Amino acid sequence: MTDKPISGRQLRHESPEEKLSPGQSVQVKKRSGKVFELKRIDTGEKSILDGLDKLLKEMPPTGPASRTNLSTIIIEDRE
Repeated sequence: MTDKPISGRQLRHESPEEKLSPGQSVQVKKRSGKVFELKRIDTGEKSILDGLDKLLKEMPPTGPASRTNLSTIIIEDRE
């Protein structure tokens, strides 16, 4: 797909980036003459748990710790 340029209209109505393999690119030529290159870059799978751990480490605890009864909160939300 790197050899064949596509138009801005094709980019809006299709999704050529889904057809690309990692590292491949496609050129978009607009009517105004501007040329853009879309390149697919895969960073690998990210774990949602790792992201949550990182977020919780970045957030400092505020105030004193308090006990929470989750079962009563869930029951109250259902009512």
